[in-house]
Amino acid sequence: MASSYQFAYDKAVADLKEKKPAVVCHNAVAEYSAISGTYVVPFFQKPYVVNVAGGEVYEQATGRRCALGTGMLILHYLAFAQDVEPSGKWITLKEVPNGGMVFFPAFKKEVLDGLVNTFQHDLPAFDRAAAAFGGEKLKMAHSAYSFQAFPRVPLAVLLWEADEEFGGNANFLFDTTVEYFSPVETIICFGYYLGYKLAQASGLPIAGRKEDPLWD
Repeated sequence: MASSYQFAYDKAVADLKEKKPAVVCHNAVAEYSAISGTYVVPFFQKPYVVNVAGGEVYEQATGRRCALGTGMLILHYLAFAQDVEPSGKWITLKEVPNGGMVFFPAFKKEVLDGLVNTFQHDLPAFDRAAAAFGGEKLKMAHSAYSFQAFPRVPLAVLLWEADEEFGGNANFLFDTTVEYFSPVETIICFGYYLGYKLAQASGLPIAGRKEDPLWD
């Protein structure tokens, strides 16, 4: 798994090197310094720096280098973003063009079921985790939040709590324009990353859960 992410990371660095900084900044709503050869772009409301020549991605405030998967998400956004504004309309992964339906079974098992297992009996914990990670409340499901992954990539997480008859449920929503900002293989990773961060922020003891070295 790590080797495939490393390949994708290195390819994204190479792709970004071929882009004109002015175009990247316009499309991704990012900033570029010709002196340092670095981009700065917000990722979940925190500024991250991309050193193109060195192939490094790090948090601006701390200087801490990103984990492999996190860095890949940021690189792909900068390299692939197009000049398209979000539509404000939501779709599920199944509706994302170019393979969303194909990836959905694994996405459900690893992301959606993970959210259900973590939060279906504790909606207040979900609310706290979402708020701690910058979520804005939505009037959907039993509890739902939107998140600004990148300037032009909003995401939403919906949760239904379990009751005496039915187990809980969860869903993940993307803006209809998400295909213009990353390949589908990265789009699904938005869910992996955000699901991981919400579970991490919950403070709930989850049996068998371990730190994921791909995300930080």
